[in-house]
Amino acid sequence: MKKAVPFILLIILFAGATWYSFVKTPAPVHELPPPSIAPVSPDTRQQPLSRQQIDNDVVYPEFESETEPVTPPEPLPVLIESDAEVTQALAEIAGADPLAEYLVMDQVISRAVASIDSLTSRQVPVHINPIRPAGDKFIVDSQDDSLVLSPNNFARYDGYVALLQNMNTGGLINFYRRYSPLFQQAWEENGGQGSFNDRLLEVIDDLLEAPDVAGPVYLTKYEAVYLFEAPELEAMSAGQKTLVRMGSANASVVKEKLIEIRAELKP
Repeated sequence: MKKAVPFILLIILFAGATWYSFVKTPAPVHELPPPSIAPVSPDTRQQPLSRQQIDNDVVYPEFESETEPVTPPEPLPVLIESDAEVTQALAEIAGADPLAEYLVMDQVISRAVASIDSLTSRQVPVHINPIRPAGDKFIVDSQDDSLVLSPNNFARYDGYVALLQNMNTGGLINFYRRYSPLFQQAWEENGGQGSFNDRLLEVIDDLLEAPDVAGPVYLTKYEAVYLFEAPELEAMSAGQKTLVRMGSANASVVKEKLIEIRAELKP
C-alpha cells in the first residue's frame, strides 16, 4: 500500500470552513407598517407662515463631513507569485514551525486545489501534494497467515490531527476570504468547471462516506505495494483510504471537523 499523504487535514479545513461566508443569504429586511395619521379638524389647521416668520425661525445647520476615509484592501498577489504572502498568512494561523514541518512551500494554492480535486480519484499524484508525507515507514503486522494494518501506524498521523485541532477557525475564514479568487483561478487553470466551492462540497461528502473500520484491516501485498484485502475497501477513493489508514480515532476527529464545516454549506 503506497503511503497516503494526509493533506485533507490542512487543505480541507482552510478551504472549506469559510465557504458559507461567501454564499450566505442576507437576512430579510422587515418593513415597518406606515404610521397612522389622525385627521386634522378645520379649526386646528395651522395658518401658513409668512416669509418673515420662516426666515426668523429656521436654523440652517452647518454640514460637516465626518466620514472616515476607507482604506482599500491590499491587492492580491499574482497566483504564480503568491507563495511568500500565502505561507506567511498561514504561518500566523498554524505557527511557523509546524507549517515548515508539514507544508510544501511551493505553488501552495495550486497544489491545494489539485489535491482536493484528486481526493475522489484512485490516488493523488505525488508531485501535486501540498503537505509533506507522514514520517517513518508504513507499518504492517502479521496475524496468523495474514497481514494487517498495524495500530502503531496510526501514530504517524497524530501530528497532523493535532495541528488540525489547534488551527484557529476564524483565522482560516479570513484567510480564505482574502485568497478565494486565487483558489478559483487555480481551479480553472487546473481544468475545473464552475465553482471551486461546489467541487469542495462534493469532496467533503465523499470523505464523510468513508467507513469506520474499527477491527483489523487486512492487507495483501502486490509487488512493492500493500493493498486492502477487502474489495470494498480497495475500491474506495484516495481520500477515504487516507481516513482508514490513519486509524478510527484520528479519522473520527477529522470527520467531526468536516461535519461542522458541512453543516454550514448549502446542499
